[in-house]
Amino acid sequence: MRTTLGATAAALALSFAVGGSAFAAPAQPAAQPAAAATSSLKIGVVNMERILRDAKLAQQASDRLNAEGQRRQEEIDALTRRFKQRLERFEKDAPTMDETTRVAERRSLAEMERDVSRRSREARDEFNQRRNEEVMLLQGRAARIVQDIAKNEKFDLVLYEFFYASDKVDLTARVIEELDRDIAPAPKK
Repeated sequence: MRTTLGATAAALALSFAVGGSAFAAPAQPAAQPAAAATSSLKIGVVNMERILRDAKLAQQASDRLNAEGQRRQEEIDALTRRFKQRLERFEKDAPTMDETTRVAERRSLAEMERDVSRRSREARDEFNQRRNEEVMLLQGRAARIVQDIAKNEKFDLVLYEFFYASDKVDLTARVIEELDRDIAPAPKK
């Protein structure tokens, strides 16, 4: 009880020293010119996820990446098929092989399996790196477009991460339209 009273007394003394009175009303804010200015703020939002999903430029980059990845995957698939064929042949012939040949073939198969795994991992890493490069390029172009729109139309604030925005402030469709302005339509399949 004594320590509680001592702590309360110390808090009161501190509040008198800092603010003048422990029971003083909070300070009233000065005139609020900022309140008048906030009513004329022009705010916009951009959904970068939607740009990366819906822009024709993003779709073209995705198609290009998939084509590159497809070629690489075909190489890996061919190597995998050769490995499996060789492994099946080894399993069939192993009982008739002498010990030295069998050990040498096992080593060779293990090395081939490591090579397949390494190439698969490298292809995946390369694909991820290329995808990140393409995303960064697209985000950079989109950012320049957003900045141009914001400057030309005198926006005070443009956000790209938000929880909710009405269609009235969403600039995403305009950014996608600007990104896709110079893109030729994709050929019919």
